[in-house]
Amino acid sequence: MLYIDKTYFIKKLHVPNTNEPTSDASIELEQSIDFYVSQFLQETLGNLLYEDLKDNTTDGGLDTDAPQKWKNLLNGCTYTKDGVEYTWKGLRYTEGTYKASILANFVYLNHFDAGSNSSLGRITLEAKNSVNLDATPHLVEIWNDFVTMYQGENTNYKTVTYFDNITFVDYFQGCKKTGYVSYLQFLKDNETDYPNVPAGYLEYQNRLGL
Repeated sequence: MLYIDKTYFIKKLHVPNTNEPTSDASIELEQSIDFYVSQFLQETLGNLLYEDLKDNTTDGGLDTDAPQKWKNLLNGCTYTKDGVEYTWKGLRYTEGTYKASILANFVYLNHFDAGSNSSLGRITLEAKNSVNLDATPHLVEIWNDFVTMYQGENTNYKTVTYFDNITFVDYFQGCKKTGYVSYLQFLKDNETDYPNVPAGYLEYQNRLGL
């Protein structure tokens, strides 16, 4: 599995029937991790950076002698920008015993479609009957969590500039207010290490999926 494993899929990201390593659900989740982690990194880093990262990866893990920029991207770091110190938690990190990763959110969202949240759908027990629930609100919640990790919460703080009748909106400045930065802000602040990334702004959704 690429950079993360099934232990990141807990609480809201829990995937049913994956405790048994040889179960169909477990194997499918492992395949989704490899495929969608790779897709996320390709789409946000671009082909040149991603190929460099892949060249420093063996058996799904970052090589011990990989360049520091890849260790920083994956595991987090503290850096100084314009005389101010900021913290990037990393593409994966732990808070005590809790594991979190923007990669896990992305995998989860792509592992399930909007109509099903497990092989049986999201269900609740009502008397003696099982009732299928609309999975959309749950997936929207996971999506919005993903967007927050991706670009930060304070997207209402933005810098608007104009050039040749074209509006340019910088949504990333507000992400720095806590000292912790989002994925996009980290890439933007360290563009010498991560030049010309294609990653762009995403939209939050409401609980109707709109």
